[in-house]
Amino acid sequence: MKRSEIGLILLTLGAFAGLFSVVTDGQETAPNEDGIPVETDPLMLIERDFAVICCGPGFREVPSASADTIVKSMDLLDTISVHKANLYITRTLRSHGFNHVVTYLVPDRGLSFLCHTPDGEPLRFELNDTSR
Repeated sequence: MKRSEIGLILLTLGAFAGLFSVVTDGQETAPNEDGIPVETDPLMLIERDFAVICCGPGFREVPSASADTIVKSMDLLDTISVHKANLYITRTLRSHGFNHVVTYLVPDRGLSFLCHTPDGEPLRFELNDTSR
């Protein structure tokens, strides 16, 4: 082989490696030791944990008053009290690295949790008490 052919092969391998790194960089999951992808997005992880106390397939997107606040809505299961749900949600927020600021009682609706994501983005969870 000539030196120019070796250089061309190395250049091709470098291009494929760069393309591979660009394609796999945007994924939000990382494989664990078994090769099964593990979720790393904190909002997806917290949604999975809140599924224990909420009914429905997951969070509902809610338009927010301010453009920088993420608002997620969920319905409370009839079998769980609002007080137990409040305790569960605040503990879950803390365990996932969210900065819980305050919880408001919204009359005839439920609870509203104001917090910040681990990245510092403002976030509001609305827990609707459907048993009222």
